[in-house]
Amino acid sequence: MTVAAPQKSASSASGEQPRHRRILQESGPAAGRISGINHLVLFTHDMNEGVRFYRDLLGLRVVRTMRFTTTAEGLRSSGHHSSGSAIRAKSEDPQFAVTMNVRQVFFEMGNGELFSLYESPIISKRPAAPISSFLWPSGGTQQWSQPREPQKLDHLSFDVPTHADLVWFREHLLSSGLAVSEISERRGADNKHRFISSIYFSDPSGNPLEIATFDVPDVAWRSYDFSSWFFDEDPVPALLDHGADKVQALVPRWVCQSTE
Repeated sequence: MTVAAPQKSASSASGEQPRHRRILQESGPAAGRISGINHLVLFTHDMNEGVRFYRDLLGLRVVRTMRFTTTAEGLRSSGHHSSGSAIRAKSEDPQFAVTMNVRQVFFEMGNGELFSLYESPIISKRPAAPISSFLWPSGGTQQWSQPREPQKLDHLSFDVPTHADLVWFREHLLSSGLAVSEISERRGADNKHRFISSIYFSDPSGNPLEIATFDVPDVAWRSYDFSSWFFDEDPVPALLDHGADKVQALVPRWVCQSTE
């Protein structure tokens, strides 16, 4: 099935998109080579709670378990490193290394993508709050601390295929006694904008989580004007680093895949 071309924006008399929507979306020889996320890692202060939450409540499959010390020798022996800096490292640790005993569990999310937890006795029981903490239910805010500076990861969002799956997960989490936000829709004041729909909650260690969906099967995506996603009217120069006056917004790959 052929994907319909995105609708043209009526934002100028000449038919051209305004400057801030003429975004260079792909460039260079690496374009298209990354196919997804291999794995993400969060901290937990209680791996037993973490396993029961991510396996039993969210339905992720356990695929790998490890325990090691965060030194070169520890990684060589427990992580099965056969090459790289862990093999070449001397006995002394690098300047910023933190030596601690870590338990690690990998979960399979789907499509070859993995999610992992680190557990260590020195991990904080109150992680920093996400920057948009008002999106999360108020019942979980006591799990967080005031951020002193931006973190390596603000929050993690899992994907589900449809809006019905999102509704199911909200009811499922609520029935398990978890504090969960209402469904947040990105529809705009005129209900014509389209983006993800989301729910927000936290794991037992206070890590802020989200479940979101594009509702890929919705046929309305096939004629949607994706240039409407470019809101920033003063984008950084790299986003406009091209000579073309007219740039048509590319249809996301998942729209193309859903119609094959």
